[in-house]
Amino acid sequence: MSWEEKRKHKRVNLQISVECRGKNFWQCVVTNDVSVGGMFIATDKVEPPQTAVDVMFEIGGDHTRFIHAEGVVTWARSKPAADEKGQMQPAGMGIMFIKLMPLTAKDYIEEMIKKSGG
Repeated sequence: MSWEEKRKHKRVNLQISVECRGKNFWQCVVTNDVSVGGMFIATDKVEPPQTAVDVMFEIGGDHTRFIHAEGVVTWARSKPAADEKGQMQPAGMGIMFIKLMPLTAKDYIEEMIKKSGG
């Protein structure tokens, strides 16, 4: 079973700017994928797993929505590395959302995934 098949939530490959605040940094970075359960943030400044983070980002085309998420780092890769298929993956960290705000943020993300073909 592949990693994608184990995921609970559909993800969409989407590069959007994200403001991320962790224990040791505050940075503007780019996400490579987003789901209602979390996101991957491409960065070489990673926090260790179990670190609480806040992420803020905007989604939507004609109707932009601002989303604030409280999350936790679930895994981190401090430098680019090859995956099981030999493809290079960027440095970064996986963030699991604990709380999404506003309350309708989950709906906004699901709508974005549907529009992107996810």
